[in-house]
Amino acid sequence: MKGRACALLLLGLATAPLPPLAPPARAAEEQGKIDLVELERERAARAALYPVRKRISRYLEAATKAVDQGKPEDGRALLAKLEPKRLNPYERALVYRLQAHLAYFGGDYAGAREDFEKVLAEQVLPVRDENRIRFNVAQLYAATQEWREVLTALDRWARYVEEPDPFVLYLRAVAHYQLDEPGPALADAKQAVELSREPLETWLQLLAALYSQQEDYKSAVPVLEQMVRRFPEKKHHWVQLALTYGAMGDYPRSVSVQLLAYRMGLLTDEKDLRRLARGCLHQNMPYQAAHVLQKALADGAIPRDSETLELLANSFIAARAYQSALAPLRQAAELAKNGNVYVRLGQLYMQREAWPEATEVLERAIEKGDLKDPGNAQLLLGICYYNDHRVDQARSSFARARGHDSTREAADRWITHLGRETGG
Repeated sequence: MKGRACALLLLGLATAPLPPLAPPARAAEEQGKIDLVELERERAARAALYPVRKRISRYLEAATKAVDQGKPEDGRALLAKLEPKRLNPYERALVYRLQAHLAYFGGDYAGAREDFEKVLAEQVLPVRDENRIRFNVAQLYAATQEWREVLTALDRWARYVEEPDPFVLYLRAVAHYQLDEPGPALADAKQAVELSREPLETWLQLLAALYSQQEDYKSAVPVLEQMVRRFPEKKHHWVQLALTYGAMGDYPRSVSVQLLAYRMGLLTDEKDLRRLARGCLHQNMPYQAAHVLQKALADGAIPRDSETLELLANSFIAARAYQSALAPLRQAAELAKNGNVYVRLGQLYMQREAWPEATEVLERAIEKGDLKDPGNAQLLLGICYYNDHRVDQARSSFARARGHDSTREAADRWITHLGRETGG
């Protein structure tokens, strides 16, 4: 099984409870320190004692050809004709190795592991070939989510190499992560990335996720920045980088990253667009917020609901484009379940001294009800009536505003003012 194929397989594996399985059997030579040069000499000498006979070679070639042609059953049938007891150790090792590959491609991972262990037990293949098999065993345990056994198998593999391998370190990191061991997982993932000239995308994803899990956002940022440079077409990396900057409190950079991704056409989901608009508004970029929302509404990427229309109106208000804010705010008020947005619209009309319009929407606000501050709505309505020269209605509204603690004092002042003006 190829290493990269296993890496892709691991991405889809979920954490599963581990059965109490025993670790793989170890040959006697694996118990102490290994002299790889001496061991390679022994393997070469042992293999020389057991040449592959022509008849056996023909069976192996025919079985391999059948597999290559997509006929694994024919390959198994050919191998079944070879009696292991009548084969020499080198021939048996070759037969078991081919049987292991056949079992793997047939989905029989336990059978594949068993045959690979039989290959190792013969102790006749070159050290490099045997160690490739040890790694295959670790991959097979990963395929069945037996993560503790993965680590045991990789420890055995490591006894036969002189330099660490980045992919092995990544596989170790995945195993530790699945076993809820974030410390060792982070150490292995970090070393895997450092040792690789161009680490795979999944390696960087794992390392960034481990940093984020430990809330080490400062260390996660360079990893995420590398991901957006190498894989700029992947929206997820841009979003993660923006969220990480946000978690650090660096909101300007968070919004800048989102805007760049937006201009690249990557942000098209409702959630992403709303987040970007709110971020722009928060960072005093109301025109950008309004542009994002207007385009999203026009494209149908965001529903024309009260929340969105109010956010658009607030963006225009923040940009002091009050006239542009009126239409979306009125639509938001009509769609809202309560009258609070009508109150906001009324205040906007009052700022423009459009008293009849302000009066109309404030009356609608009170009629719609469920207000956060009903006393304030009555007070504002009274002010509108007063400025529209409707004194009696103004006095009635101020009287109703007196019935609320939040507006009693202000309502009293207005009632006193009206009394002085009217002499009553």
